[in-house]
Parts: sequence; C-alpha cells; structure tokens
Amino acid sequence: MQFVLVHGGWQGGWCWDAVAALLRDAGHRVVAPTLRGSEYGAVDRAGITLTDIGDGLVKQIERLGLRDLVLVGHSGGGPVVQYVAERLAKITRWVIFASGWVLRDGESINSVLPVPVVDSVVAAAAASPDNTVPMDPDLWQHGFMGGAPDDVVVATLGRLVPVPIGWLTEPISLSRFWRGDTPTLPASYVLFRDDVATLRSTYATMAERLGVPVVECDGPHEAMLTHPDAVARALLACAQP
Repeated sequence: MQFVLVHGGWQGGWCWDAVAALLRDAGHRVVAPTLRGSEYGAVDRAGITLTDIGDGLVKQIERLGLRDLVLVGHSGGGPVVQYVAERLAKITRWVIFASGWVLRDGESINSVLPVPVVDSVVAAAAASPDNTVPMDPDLWQHGFMGGAPDDVVVATLGRLVPVPIGWLTEPISLSRFWRGDTPTLPASYVLFRDDVATLRSTYATMAERLGVPVVECDGPHEAMLTHPDAVARALLACAQP
C-alpha cells in the first residue's frame, strides 16, 4: 500500500517521521509531505487557502506517480485528504481520519469547531501581520501534547509555524466525496484516546458522519509524536480490515 500521511495545522510532514518508519518496516510505501503554507522558515503564508493546500498535494501525488493510495489526515489534514480523494478517487484505496475534521460540501473547518475556538483563531489571525494563527505554547503542551516530557514539548514547539487562516475559513468543494450521507470511498476514523484538543463530542460527530465504528488509539492529539507504535498499528488495522 501507498500511505500518504497528511499533517494538521502548525506542523509539517516531520510529525509523521516515527510512524512512517514503522509503516515502512511493515513493508509499505510512505510519503509524508509538508503542505503548502506549512514550510518552516520565512514563508509567505498570506492568502493561502484550503484549495491552495489541497491542489498542492494533488500535484505532488501526481508528480510522484503514486497509486493505491491510503490517505491519512490528522486534525486539519482531514479536509485536505477529502479534497485529494475527491479529485484522485480512481487511485485512492482508503481514507483515514486521525482525530481529524470531516466536512460536508460547502463547510469550512471553522464550521465544525466549537465557537470559542473559532473566535480565538479568527482574533489571532486578525492581530497578525499576515492573517495567520500562531500556536500558543501552553495549548501545545497541555492541549495537544498531553503530558509528553518537557524536552519533547520544547523540541517540537520550536518547529511549529503559523497556520494560514484560509485553511480554517474557506468552504470546501466536495461534489463527489459524498453520496447522500455516505462516503463514496472506504473510510475509517481513528480517535486518539487522550485527545483533549477539542471537545470529545466533536470527534464523535466527525466519526458519525462517516457512519463507521471508531478505532481508538492511545495518545493525545499529537499521538504521532508521543505514541507512534499505537498510531501505526491503528492505521494498519484500518487499511487492512
């Protein structure tokens, strides 16, 4: 199988390094790209949208000539893999959401998040010079990393980048991903058991949209960084039912 591991906001493909190594050891091909606007360093992130991010990943997959795709989207990467699956359905085998957002046609990520979270990110973007949302260090440590050792928190915090607000606010276009209330491709939902980045009910709603059982996996929102063995096992269980 060809796994395409898609990160969420503030990170890059590096967050999947340990999981990718385990999947390769199990005999699978793996790519974990860094999405447009999530590159480290002095990058112009102003005006980048969900469409820009999705189109960038579609082009990268096509350029690499990948086939038999298992698309894995973590957190805000969920809608990105939906976007890709919509456009590359003929070569997509499975779509897996890992504590990720599952959107209906015409929704944005902000459509499914709790109002206080939406208000916070919109205000943060408005206060920034390039309409991006920085990561709050306390939120990263306690809301995302969930008790990870301090040295791991500090090391990963130093690699984070701001999120273009367009990733969160642009409505997605999905004319073929859904047939009524059912995905047109096989899909799974992995919930990180100790994830407190948002309300548990939000994750439950996302899984209910897919109409599939939840596959639970140890770890906080960033379980790829803290519990890579458990995440790799969960992804393999989903893609090889």
